[in-house]
Amino acid sequence: MLLQANKITKQYDHEPILTNISLHLTATDRIALVGQNGSGKSTLMNILLGSETADSGVVSRAKTATIAHLDQQLLAVPETVTAFLGASQPALSRLQAELHYYEAQMSQPNVALDKVLNRYADLQQAFEDQGGYAFEDRINTILKGLGIWHLKSAAIQDLSGGERMRVALAQLLLSEADFFLLDEPTNHLDTAGIEWLEQFLKKGKTGYLVISHDRLFLDRVTEQTWEIEDGQLLAYPGNYTRYVQLKAQHLAQLQKNHELQAKAIQKLKLQIRQYRQWGNESQNEKFFRKAKELEKRLAKIQVIQVPKSPKQRLQNVAVAGRSGNNVITAQDLGMTFNQHLLFQHADFRLHRGDRVAITGANGSGKSTLVKLILGKLAPTSGTVTLGASLHTGYLPQNPQFDQPQSRLLAFVQTFMPNEQAARQALARFGFFAEDVARRLQDLSGGERIRLTLLRLFQTKRNLLILDEPTNHLDIAAREEIERLLADYSGTLLIIAHDRYFLRQLCDQELHIAQQRITQIPWPAGTN
Repeated sequence: MLLQANKITKQYDHEPILTNISLHLTATDRIALVGQNGSGKSTLMNILLGSETADSGVVSRAKTATIAHLDQQLLAVPETVTAFLGASQPALSRLQAELHYYEAQMSQPNVALDKVLNRYADLQQAFEDQGGYAFEDRINTILKGLGIWHLKSAAIQDLSGGERMRVALAQLLLSEADFFLLDEPTNHLDTAGIEWLEQFLKKGKTGYLVISHDRLFLDRVTEQTWEIEDGQLLAYPGNYTRYVQLKAQHLAQLQKNHELQAKAIQKLKLQIRQYRQWGNESQNEKFFRKAKELEKRLAKIQVIQVPKSPKQRLQNVAVAGRSGNNVITAQDLGMTFNQHLLFQHADFRLHRGDRVAITGANGSGKSTLVKLILGKLAPTSGTVTLGASLHTGYLPQNPQFDQPQSRLLAFVQTFMPNEQAARQALARFGFFAEDVARRLQDLSGGERIRLTLLRLFQTKRNLLILDEPTNHLDIAAREEIERLLADYSGTLLIIAHDRYFLRQLCDQELHIAQQRITQIPWPAGTN
């Protein structure tokens, strides 16, 4: 047993987050931890790690076990990426520093070269014997896999937030920990990076508990799924897709048992009432005793609670009238951005009702292609033409508002003038009475996306272009958007790193790679 928790309870502001949770982890476990935002996933992970204390309950860890943790806190250190990662093996770092020292000594005049060379040879042998050269290879392999090898000599404090998170992930993967606690490890990775991480984890021997909104990632790397719901922890065998199936069966059985129990309780109540009536009519004490026996039995029954289904906040997407059959046509399309050629000689045609994923590595030109389609940028060469009768809706990666000082309610009333209807729409998108007076500039990234989707879904569009619509959204919100878009009859273009989301909604892709755009149909059954 690597780690065990017994009857863990945690509250915030007198609101229970975790209630009597017990669990155990072994060194070979590969577990997904799921639940809605705010359900307590990160809190539980921090308690297991020891960085946060439970209100009650006990966490026990094997004395010799080492646990590595990836959270969302940004590194802020002056070292270069390579130096920082090398420091995870202090003995090797010291040997390497000595090697560099004697390398510098070799070029100094009047040095006892024979002694320097002999010492250097001894250090080289020690470095090799302790796996130093193999460790350097591991560093380079992981940096390349995570797409940051070109930053190996950069100071970490000069990197972007996403780059720092990838360095932190590299540090964790280089560690010789017995177990990983991973909180959103795929954040800031492109598809190639995510797929590399999947293979790294699958081929490795280290167990892990992982929180992620990437359902395809969870499908590929986990063998159990733990869900936190209403403060309780429920364990399901299998990956995320299997969990969804088993949970549906579990809820169906709970509902059935709840209904059977309700009938039994109602029957008991009727019997109690009947015995009391007979006792009153006959003044026979045995009827009263029988009624009391049944009341005691009734009091001991633990009522089966059925979890409330999450409210469907969103309504169906409004669709404008039919567009022309040809929606987007590109001919010999090319684009150079900041003196960097993104793609050239691209030809493709999208038709009414097509559902298209725009895919490619970070920096390949996905968002640029969308801006060309929208007319926000002019192509370097060729043309991109929109068809007739199009009403286009666009969700950018980081939605901004023309009047950031405006309040939420006033913003929604610009396209839904009726105040009651506007309040109801806001509530369906997760903005309630206490939120409607907030300023747009104070919204988080996920809140800005939800508000922009509200506007898009309430105004009639027959072409929707969505750039990373699932960013900052939990799985429940993603699945709700999937449900809506699955019934949308217009044309869809989606950029997303959420491969599961794309597989549910799209029937083809425009793939950008090696400065080309390739239109690829997806075979039936991809979804």
